[in-house]
Amino acid sequence: MADKKSVRETTKSVQTLPPEKKQQKKSGTLNSASAGGEEKPEKSLAQPTAYSMRPAFGEMFPLPIIKNIMNTVMAEKLKDKTYNKDVARKWTSEIADEVNQQIATNQKVKRYKHVVQVMLGQELGAGATYNSRCCWDCDSDTSVSEVFSNTSLFCVCTVFGTYQY
Repeated sequence: MADKKSVRETTKSVQTLPPEKKQQKKSGTLNSASAGGEEKPEKSLAQPTAYSMRPAFGEMFPLPIIKNIMNTVMAEKLKDKTYNKDVARKWTSEIADEVNQQIATNQKVKRYKHVVQVMLGQELGAGATYNSRCCWDCDSDTSVSEVFSNTSLFCVCTVFGTYQY
């Protein structure tokens, strides 16, 4: 009977570590603070394995914001300008760069790649047709175009937005 009592006493004095602590102790990475009796909460490094293949409803390409950016930039760069073929190339580059920069810095366009296309022409009273087309995923990718015109010139700016899978 004395032997049974001593077995009970020894089992009471043995402390068991949780499985994480056992693993740390085996690998030798137990924190010195936790070895001294003080425990620090450890952060879990495991990330969920979810990957979104489609944008959420609120994360779609923000067309009103993009339209506003295009209209603002075209109005700033082209108001009170007259068409001149020598500087038209410079104006189209400036407009495309400015629109591209403002879209890239916008927080609503997280996982979208975008292409900015600008066409500038002289207003002579003749009609013009502008067509653009691209094959993509109709649920998440889109494009938007805006036109600016005055008595001397017209400008068409198109932005294509494609979702990064």
